[in-house]
Amino acid sequence: MIKGKDQTIRLDIEESDIFLNADGVLDCPIDTVLRKNQYSFEDLNSWFAKEIQFIAVNNGIEQILHTIQLNVNL
Repeated sequence: MIKGKDQTIRLDIEESDIFLNADGVLDCPIDTVLRKNQYSFEDLNSWFAKEIQFIAVNNGIEQILHTIQLNVNL
């Protein structure tokens, strides 16, 4: 889920795109996720994205697994 200035965008992520990075933190390539959902970095910028959340949904219950603050200019 990407939280922007005025909207929240939910993107589907394939399990094969998720991995643990060298620091042991849940991660996935945002460019791949955007492309597979027919978006680009231009879309990400237009949403004024502030935060990315990895959310697991089990039996309709959402659980936030990890949050990434976007404190950099994309």
